[in-house]
Parts: sequence; structure tokens; C-alpha cells
Amino acid sequence: MKNQPVKGNTIPLQAKTPISLSIQLEKAGLRFKIDSNDALFPWNSTQLSIKNWLLDQSIQIRLIQHISVELTTELFLLTPLEFDSPIYRLGFLEKALGEGVIDGHEVHEQAVDFAQANLLFLIPSVWKDFLVLNFPLAQIHYSHLLANELAKTKAYIYPRIQLHLFEKSVLVILIQQGQLQLANVFPYESPTELAFYLHSIREAYEIQWTIETFQLRGPEHTNSILRQSLIELEIPIELI
Repeated sequence: MKNQPVKGNTIPLQAKTPISLSIQLEKAGLRFKIDSNDALFPWNSTQLSIKNWLLDQSIQIRLIQHISVELTTELFLLTPLEFDSPIYRLGFLEKALGEGVIDGHEVHEQAVDFAQANLLFLIPSVWKDFLVLNFPLAQIHYSHLLANELAKTKAYIYPRIQLHLFEKSVLVILIQQGQLQLANVFPYESPTELAFYLHSIREAYEIQWTIETFQLRGPEHTNSILRQSLIELEIPIELI
């Protein structure tokens, strides 16, 4: 007698498939990226609100096995390999970022071959606890946007300024003559502050910039109001 299909408590094969998620951590909160959907949850969001949104995307938290978490914050130090030493790392971090800055944070390391350096970046322990609480069954891997972008960077001869725009902060990467000249996260409250900062870069590095100089990325790069304001402040970017 042939086996008959079992009816009743069956789960579709698709529902059993392990799921991987990509999340960006910003000062404003957690940004989920699922296909073409993009959602930002403030840090005071409830576990239920995140769970319900994921269910709307047909994702059950219990099936999430892997999460790639990318930080976009300014607590990092890019240390050339010739000066990097595990013995002095904590001292370098405190000297660069401020005494006691490591308190309440975990230090992570990421190689940056383009700059022949290691990136040390800090993750607030409360952020990590929040993720573990919301995704208790998932393996979580942390990286930093700066290192990830530099891994994709080409050694441009002419100046290239990457602007990764977020809500009230921007990651700026300047490549000039095939060398990394500047990598910084700059907080801003208005387009005027951001434009002033960009003009200070132009003056400091004597850049004759054009529209081709700028590469705009990040969740706010399609913000037409922000782009229009920057154009009016003599930042050469295209209006969309």
C-alpha cells in the first residue's frame, strides 16, 4: 500500500525555508531592507510592532536564522596596519573618540584592504541586546558601512566623494589620486550645515568639483527637498 499524503498540521515548504535579513543600525533606529521595502523603526519601538511589520512581509521571526547588521554611526577608528596593535587598540580608541567612550560598547574589527588598515568600530551594548531580544534564534553578523563601501571602491584618479545620506547624518568618503583622504560621519540638522561641511572639504583638499564628483547613496539620497536645498547652496548634484 502506497503512503498517502498526510493532511492536517502540514506547513508549506516555503514557510520552512530559513530566512536571512539585512538591517542597518542608525542613530534614529533600525532600518530593515527587504526586497524593495525599506522601513525605519525608532529605538523605542516595541517588539510587537517589528513582529507585525515582518509578518506583513510574510516573515516569521522564528524562521530568521541569519541577520547581517551594518552600522552607519561615527564611533569608529581606521587604523593603518603598520600602527595597529591589539595591545594599544583601546588606548587609540579612547584617544581618538574620547576617554570612557568604550564604556557600554563592544569593540568590533573589520579589515579594509583598500586603505591597508583595520576598522575598529563600537556597537552600543543596548543595541545588541535589543537585537538579541527581538531575534533570539538568529546568528547575527556585524559590519560597518564604511568598511563595506571601501571594499567596493576603485582607485579613482579624479576626486570622488561618496555621500551616504541618513536622517540627520551623512557618511562622507573622499577618494583622491587613488588614495583614501577622508572618511567621516557628520551629524547635521539642516541642509545649510551639510553644505557648509562639504564646502569645507572642497577648500581643505582644493577640489574643483563637478556633478561627477559626487555619488549620492543612502536612504535620504532620493530626498528631493534636501537635494534642491544643496543645489541652491552650490553643491553640484543633480535634481531628481
